[in-house]
Amino acid sequence: MSELALFPLKTVLLPGNRLPLKIFEPRYSDMIAHCMRDEHDFGIVLIHKGEETDPDAEIFSFGCSARVVDWQNRNDGLLGITALGMQRFQIISLRHAEDGLLIADVEFPPETIIEQVPQQYQYMSELLQHIQSNKAAAPDSLSFSDTVYQLLFLLPLENAFKQQLLEVPDTHDRAIALHAELIRLGVIQYVKPGL
Repeated sequence: MSELALFPLKTVLLPGNRLPLKIFEPRYSDMIAHCMRDEHDFGIVLIHKGEETDPDAEIFSFGCSARVVDWQNRNDGLLGITALGMQRFQIISLRHAEDGLLIADVEFPPETIIEQVPQQYQYMSELLQHIQSNKAAAPDSLSFSDTVYQLLFLLPLENAFKQQLLEVPDTHDRAIALHAELIRLGVIQYVKPGL
């Protein structure tokens, strides 16, 4: 079991994805300073009920650990950071620090990384290449697991759906659900997986 300071947000972070954040609350400024100084990760979790500034906001029990990979002092005097999603985690227990920061004991469920994109999902790599504006990681160099995570993060899908698939432990199951959602939204026409 590990301990993570949590940053509840109204967005879902997924492994391998980068999320720009503007830090303005003192408790989070202190948390980020601590994480950068001691090279610790923190946790990003989706808010189920409440606001980002609400210390008693209800959160989901699964989140994604995050690492600060870039920072800058903004013109408005606030700290801007870029958080990189690292690993899925499940919250085991929660407590509040004196400054109101939410601290969690978490476990990191095992996840099997699938490298090769199955033929029936080759279109996912092509779709990612089409929508991806940052060419830092070419889609054809990504594992299948990362490709699915990237699509989930970049496509304009509901947070509830992204959260649901963050909690799914298997890449193939995650891909099947994403495939069905893309058909439902009309992004792709029906193609039976396996053909």
